[in-house]
Amino acid sequence: MGQPAARVGDQTAHGGVITGPGVPTVLIGGMPACVMGDMHACPMVNPSPGGPPHVGAAVIATGMMVLIGNKPAARVGDTAICTGPPDTIVMGCNTVLIGEGGGGGGGMAGSGSAGQAAAAGPGKVEGHYLDVKFQDKGGKLIAGVGYTITGPGNMKSDGVLTGQIKIGGLQQGTYEIALRAITKAAWSVKGARVGDKVKLQVETAGIADGEKAELEIFIRDANFADHSLVKLESKVDGGKVEVEWELKVDGKFMEDQEDKQKRGGYSSPSFYYIVRTGGLASKSAILEYRDYIELRYKDAQGNPLANKKYRVILSNGAIREGTLDGSGYAKVDNIPPGAVKVWLDPRQS
Repeated sequence: MGQPAARVGDQTAHGGVITGPGVPTVLIGGMPACVMGDMHACPMVNPSPGGPPHVGAAVIATGMMVLIGNKPAARVGDTAICTGPPDTIVMGCNTVLIGEGGGGGGGMAGSGSAGQAAAAGPGKVEGHYLDVKFQDKGGKLIAGVGYTITGPGNMKSDGVLTGQIKIGGLQQGTYEIALRAITKAAWSVKGARVGDKVKLQVETAGIADGEKAELEIFIRDANFADHSLVKLESKVDGGKVEVEWELKVDGKFMEDQEDKQKRGGYSSPSFYYIVRTGGLASKSAILEYRDYIELRYKDAQGNPLANKKYRVILSNGAIREGTLDGSGYAKVDNIPPGAVKVWLDPRQS
C-alpha cells in the first residue's frame, strides 16, 4: 500500500522538519517534493546534562519506483539520518500516495567490474550488476555521502549513499564510483557577541572547485519552529568554503522577536546553518549569541537617578535586578539578543 508523499516543511518524529532543498518545480499540496538526500532539522538534544544537540542530516527515500528530479521520492515512514537515534518522516500529503518499490568520508574513488548474475529467479538480478558496500573503519555502513558512477557507453549515475550500491542490468566492463562529501560545517567560534563577525567554515571532498555553495542561516528557538534568517552564497575553493557574517539586531530581527512575544512565548534564539553544494547538504552545530544593554536614567531636571533599583525582563523570560550607580547608570551584560522590558521606581533606592 502506498504512503503519503513527503514534502519540504513536513514534520519528523523528533519534532523537526524537512528543510530541503526539495524539488521546487514539483509541488505536492503546494509544497516542494522531498527526495533522497534532502536535509532535515532536528530540535532534540541528548538527555544527559549539557548534552549536545542532535544534528539532522539526509533523508533516505524508499520510493525507488517513483523518481522526482531524477531522485527517489520520499514518503511517510522513511528514515532521516540524525546524530542521535534515527529520525522518521511522520507527516506528508495524504492525497498523494507513493507505492512500494524495489531497490536495493570523502574524496575517494573505487572501481570494479560488473559481475555476471546466475540464472534469473526470485531475488536474483538479471544480467551484469554492481553490488558494493561502503563501510568506515569501525565496520559501520556509510550513508549520506554523494556518489557518481561512470561506466561503459558514457554511463553516468548520481545518488546519495545509503551504505550500499546495488544496480542491475549493466553492460560488462569497468565502473568507477567517485564519492563526494561535505566533511565539515562549522562556525569559527563557539559563542559570539552581537556586533562580532563570525565565519562559516566548510570543508568538502570530491566536489569541484568553483561549485556554487549556498549557506542558509536558521534561527532556532526552543518555543518556536526553526525558520530561515538569511541565505549567503559562495563557491568551493580548494575544497573549502568560507563566508563571513554578522548578526544584526535590526528592525526585522526585533519585529520577529516581538511577534513571538505577542504569540505568548519567550524567545532565546540561537543559530545554525545548512550548507548545500555539489548536490549535498550538511548542518552546522549551534552558535549562541550574547548581547548587553546600558541603562541611564535622569529626572525631569536632568539630574541622575542615583542608586535606584531596576528590574529587567529579558526576551527569554529571565529577570535581572540591580541598582543604578551614583550617576544613574547600569550595564546588564551577557543577555540573549532581543527585546527587553525595564522597570524603574524612582521612589525606591
